[in-house]
Amino acid sequence: MKVYLPALMMSCTLLLSACGGGDDSSSSEPDQALPVGQFSLAVSDSPMTDISHVGMVMGELVITDAEGVEHRHDLQGMTFNLLDYQGMDNLLVVDNIDLPAGLYHDAYITVEQGDGNQGSFIENGEGRHGLHVTDGQLPVADFEIVADQGLDMTLEIDLYRGLSQTDGQFMLNHEAMWSIDNSQMGHLLGEVDPQWIADCETTYAGLAPDGSQFSHLAYLYPESVTDITQMADMGSTPPDGLIAPMAVGHMMQDADGNWYFSMGYLPEGNYRVGYTCLSHLDDPVNDDISNGSFEMFKDAGAITIESGTVGGQQTIHQCGNGNGGHHGMNGGMNGGMNGGMNGGMNGGMNGGMNGGMNGGMNGG
Repeated sequence: MKVYLPALMMSCTLLLSACGGGDDSSSSEPDQALPVGQFSLAVSDSPMTDISHVGMVMGELVITDAEGVEHRHDLQGMTFNLLDYQGMDNLLVVDNIDLPAGLYHDAYITVEQGDGNQGSFIENGEGRHGLHVTDGQLPVADFEIVADQGLDMTLEIDLYRGLSQTDGQFMLNHEAMWSIDNSQMGHLLGEVDPQWIADCETTYAGLAPDGSQFSHLAYLYPESVTDITQMADMGSTPPDGLIAPMAVGHMMQDADGNWYFSMGYLPEGNYRVGYTCLSHLDDPVNDDISNGSFEMFKDAGAITIESGTVGGQQTIHQCGNGNGGHHGMNGGMNGGMNGGMNGGMNGGMNGGMNGGMNGGMNGG
């Protein structure tokens, strides 16, 4: 059985494509005799170099309730550039839709696969390329709707770890995606010691990429990693004894040349940070430690991400001696950032929420 939810009304300013009226002839309201709650979902990604545009074309949100009833919510071909919503910024794609109270699973957003002309696409210095997403779906973790309460979630897409290219075709894999109850997540702001940057580039001068423009990256590991010798690269199969990162963040410079990085929508918990200037040697699929020249340069230490009272708390972490308290333009602006949807965040009451880093998420 399928239940079609009302078409989402979105402001045209949020979309790169024109807003259009959907055909509601096949839509039906959820049974109002049942207690209902509200559900919202946003998307965000991590900053990435060498890519200028990630065009996403979304079809619908599909979720299945505990009775096996499939609910569909039309997103009307929502089209946008994912790179416009980096770090702690996000795009609200589902806004307070009513759902019957209960548990939901097998949730995902359908994506129109691209061929370079139509559908989702990537733009880089070599032109426009088709983008395929695994199974044509962006998976969302299982969740619970509580009667008369709202649940706000964010789907985070780590492009560095998930995006790969073969024969001109780009593929975005599920392994680099997670979704989180916004009341149970926090953000990381990193202040980077400029001496680390200089020392890394000097140490690995012989491995500099074309144009001698190094690519600096912060790597986030689970707390089971206790020192640099356990830090693997982004390869899908890490060497024995090494642990792959859970997320990565591109290091940037502000207008005054201060180095910083950010990672958004991290499940609360303990982590460890690594740093290198050799991310140009780190393929997201291959083991570039055993079969390449990639090396981690510095262990930036342990951190604890806390959600705070309503979710979205910032944790500021110094790498080395830091940079004097500079977080780039985004750092100051997003001090109150709460996932774009926090006004009265109630998700903390959803005990059944699977909002961790779901590598094997319920994509369908």
